Amino acid sequence: MQPIPDPPSADAQDPPSRDALGPRLPAADAGAASDTPPPGAQAPFPFTAPPPSAAAPTRDGQLTTGWGTAFWLAWAGVAGGLAAVWYSSRTLGLSTWWLGPETEPRLIVVSLLPFVAPLALAIQALLQRPWLPWLGIGGAVITALVGVGDIGRVNGYASIELLLAAGGLAVSTACFAGMLRRPGVEAAAAGLPDAAT
Repeated sequence: MQPIPDPPSADAQDPPSRDALGPRLPAADAGAASDTPPPGAQAPFPFTAPPPSAAAPTRDGQLTTGWGTAFWLAWAGVAGGLAAVWYSSRTLGLSTWWLGPETEPRLIVVSLLPFVAPLALAIQALLQRPWLPWLGIGGAVITALVGVGDIGRVNGYASIELLLAAGGLAVSTACFAGMLRRPGVEAAAAGLPDAAT
């Protein structure tokens, strides 16, 4: 059995001659741009930020991406909470005003009324509509009215519905922090001259 020879080191190998690399390309025109910057100029940083995307333009009153996501999650959660009340009501045999007793249920249109505001607000958030915090406050009032209708009828469900309304109200109010505003509007509110003019 013969020993395996060690591979030659990189230092021991001679670089190939220029003739072995093939013919040289003709020199570029003097006026053509080169990869190297002119003397005294600073080379561009190799990892520059990509240009801003050509996504839908932002509008005054629209929510930033993070706040829009929080708004969507909150109102989708309110709709999910109301669906849980529906399921629990049918399972336990307790009737909310909008479902009615199992033996004599309300019309499906009446049963779906509590879901209109939360689902509409969740869809509006996906569409990135402006002024969502104001609409969310209105949706919270509507959801609270659903809970008020169940006070004295099924107090446990009424408290859940009111808590869902309070959660939607809290997130909608917090979303005012993420609402886009024109620079001139904020400057005027602070009593400062508008920098854009």
